Amino acid sequence: METHTHLPHLVIAGVEAWGHARPLCAFASHVVATRNVHVTLFTFPKVLDRVVTEIARGFGPKDSERQKLIRVIALDTSVEPSESFGETMAREQRRYLEVFALAYRQLFEEKPVTCATTGTEYPAIPSPKTVVFDFMVGPLVRVVKGIDDKAKMVLFCSAMASFAYLSFAPVERGGQGDFRQCALKIAEETGKEVVDVADELLSTYTNKIYQLPSFPKMYHWEFDPQDTNFLTKGIMGPIWFAVHDCIEHCDGMLITSPEAYEPAAIIAIKEWFAETNRGVWAIGPLLPPMSSAKAMTGEQSLSGSSDVIKNFMDKTLVTHGQHSMIYISFGSIFWPAKFEKVEAFIDVVLEMKIPFIFSHASPLAQLPETFQEKVNQSSVGLLSPWSPQQTILSHPVLGWFVTHGGHNSTLEAVSSGVPMICWPFHADQPINAVNLTENHQVAYELLEIRTGNGLKPIYRTGKAPLDTIDGLKDEVRGVLKRAFGKDGEEKRTNMWKLKVVIDGAWKNGGSSEANMANFLGTL
Repeated sequence: METHTHLPHLVIAGVEAWGHARPLCAFASHVVATRNVHVTLFTFPKVLDRVVTEIARGFGPKDSERQKLIRVIALDTSVEPSESFGETMAREQRRYLEVFALAYRQLFEEKPVTCATTGTEYPAIPSPKTVVFDFMVGPLVRVVKGIDDKAKMVLFCSAMASFAYLSFAPVERGGQGDFRQCALKIAEETGKEVVDVADELLSTYTNKIYQLPSFPKMYHWEFDPQDTNFLTKGIMGPIWFAVHDCIEHCDGMLITSPEAYEPAAIIAIKEWFAETNRGVWAIGPLLPPMSSAKAMTGEQSLSGSSDVIKNFMDKTLVTHGQHSMIYISFGSIFWPAKFEKVEAFIDVVLEMKIPFIFSHASPLAQLPETFQEKVNQSSVGLLSPWSPQQTILSHPVLGWFVTHGGHNSTLEAVSSGVPMICWPFHADQPINAVNLTENHQVAYELLEIRTGNGLKPIYRTGKAPLDTIDGLKDEVRGVLKRAFGKDGEEKRTNMWKLKVVIDGAWKNGGSSEANMANFLGTL
């Protein structure tokens, strides 16, 4: 291995949300597994242990020296908690930007840096050549450029490429245009604070019709199919304002989709960025391997319910057979605003005696005692606050994954060959649902679970949801009957075909392997 004084230095600005943090961990592992590179990954104290464990899953016993090239450093993001989860999250985000600037200056000046959680001091190494940042911390572009105008700034798109294209591409290319310029113009005309304008713009959905590359037409309001009770004022507006700024000033984009998952959107983004001579590298799926005992136990160590979950799945396999179980998860952040719709769904699952695991990791999750008792006494249901998702997805008992359609969860399911039942909330989730159901034919989407803007007409059906519990139950019964019948088997076959293609992205010079090599060649 080269002496450390000659290795390039890559900085990764991580985030707290696990669906965004997890692919960054796999990215860090892939980087040092491919090339001798120093990686400094900054993260939040709350997820430090989880990030360290997740990165370790990507290395075998023979790779221990390479793993040492990755330094994981938690920044002091402590703030006074607010009554609102969303406001607390916003304060932590702002604090992260402040302390990141201080830490980056230390790196730029080739000084040691210290982890705020462990107190570990990491020695000085060469100043960074490239900074990779998740779009949720887009404001860091200006922060870093104010300190270091030579380092390359690369946006890490942890969402769907199609969603990024819709959100940030120019109007003439079919995107929503320059959100930042629009907000500035309205603020100037009305005298309102630009932050307030940004919030209003981002929360306003219209009947405008969009058509993403290779997608059916959709109303604008279809991109917001459920009320999200944590995206409160002052959170997403400023983030989106900054992301548009960083889209303009970044030096390239890393996409976590494999090219085969959404090829038209990836081609469109590459053509768009090529106009300004910037690179785009599709390097998904970014997942740790499940082929080694270390990788399996590493994930299982993140959940206190792992042993109970494994026993439940093993027993269910014996009593019910292969592909008999449902796994339900809305991710680590999102949670339904109307829990009665969740309960109605579970009531149908219990009525049909389908075994299931319900993961409720969101800090917003609240399960009524009566609901918990009903599930616990059912003999077919298991509740888990945090689940080893890859372990569950790879178990032969699993038949279907009921998911919010977050991009990380979706790609985990595809990589495991598990078909899905989509329950999207916001962001790229409704687009993922359409991609899975319409383009790849590997999933169903529940429509009667919608709330808020989601109760308006759906372009591809011409109908609006009924918004009744009876209507929801009827839909769920129909979907589950098809899922566990001939139609569901056809979708499972389609999923396995898609899995084989996507598995090839990281094999024998496949698209993701080649794109990663091209990106590393820029360091």
